[in-house]
Amino acid sequence: MKSEHFSTFKRRALHTTLASALVLGMAGHGINSQAATASNDATATVVAPIAIAAGTTLRFGSFSTSAAAQTVTINATSGARTNSGTLLVTSTVGRATFNVTGSGVLTYAITLPTNGTVNITTGTATAPETMAVGTFTSDPSGTGTLTAGAQTLGVGATITTVASQVAGSYTGSFNVSVEYN
Repeated sequence: MKSEHFSTFKRRALHTTLASALVLGMAGHGINSQAATASNDATATVVAPIAIAAGTTLRFGSFSTSAAAQTVTINATSGARTNSGTLLVTSTVGRATFNVTGSGVLTYAITLPTNGTVNITTGTATAPETMAVGTFTSDPSGTGTLTAGAQTLGVGATITTVASQVAGSYTGSFNVSVEYN
C-alpha cells in the first residue's frame, strides 16, 4: 500500500510540475505579447565655421622716451592713444581690428595674448631691441555676438619702453582667437 501511495504521490508531483511549467511558459508568452515600440525624431543643425581675419593693424604711433620706463596705450573701443611719461608726436594711431564671421547671431569667446608673450622689435637679427606689448583689451570684451554672421572686433594694448629706449621702427605680431560658445 505504501508503494501505491508513493506512485500516486509521484504522479501528482509530476502533474503539478508539468502544470507549473505550462503556466510559466504561458506567462512568458503573455509578457512578450505586451511589448510596445515607439518612434522619435533626430535633428541636427550645421553652422558655418567661425573665422577671424586681420583688419587694421595696431598702431602706437610715434613718441620719444626719457631715462625712465614709460607706457603708451591704445584703447580697444575708440583707438585713442594715452601715455605715461612719453612725449607723443603727432602720427597715425589706432586700434587693431579683426573681422569675425560665422553663423547668424551666435556668441563666441575671445582669447587675447597674455602678458609677457608679445614683443615688437627693431634692429638686426643679431642685436634686436624690443618693447613689450601687453595688457591686451578687446571691444567687445570677452564675448562677442555675431549680427547676421559678422562682427568687427577691436583690440587695444599697452607697450612698455625701457629706460632710454633705442630709436627705431618697431614691428611684431600677435594672435587673437575666437571660438563659438
